[in-house]
Amino acid sequence: MEDQNIIALFFDRNESAITETDAAYGGRLRRVSYGITGDKRDAEECVNDAYLSVWNSIPPQRPNSLFAYLCETVRRISLTKYRYNTAQKRRANTVSIDDELSEVIADTRDDTSGLAELLNSFLAELPEDSRYIFMRRYYYADGIETISKITGLGKNAISARLLRARKRLAEILKERGYKI
Repeated sequence: MEDQNIIALFFDRNESAITETDAAYGGRLRRVSYGITGDKRDAEECVNDAYLSVWNSIPPQRPNSLFAYLCETVRRISLTKYRYNTAQKRRANTVSIDDELSEVIADTRDDTSGLAELLNSFLAELPEDSRYIFMRRYYYADGIETISKITGLGKNAISARLLRARKRLAEILKERGYKI
């Protein structure tokens, strides 16, 4: 079923919207959540929580891309679950770009207006293969080994590309006046 048809079901408050959403995107959403939480039951719970959140937000929201909207919701909920599960353990299975850039960039939360546009333009200027690696690592929370298997590149090559991308992003942020 097309995204616009599924969104129409949400607007009609038709419960089959959830069924159609799960049929269309459930597997990918569970994979994203599992990449963050590392637990199949937590991933399933996060996806179900995301469906409830989307049910409550559509309407009035009308996303241009239903999958992107769902994916962002699942990521937010999964990261919250991950932080909750690891608060006492102090483990770092999932790496966010914040963690890896922390030695380069100070707190950028003072003024984040325009940050999304800056990140989009940064990603647009990356070569396609480096952009793919960057997104797999920081959006889908895939490990270096997983990315290596997907791309066929060595782990060192993946790490080097990510390092260069992070350094370039740090330069761009510094040029735009973010604290470094």
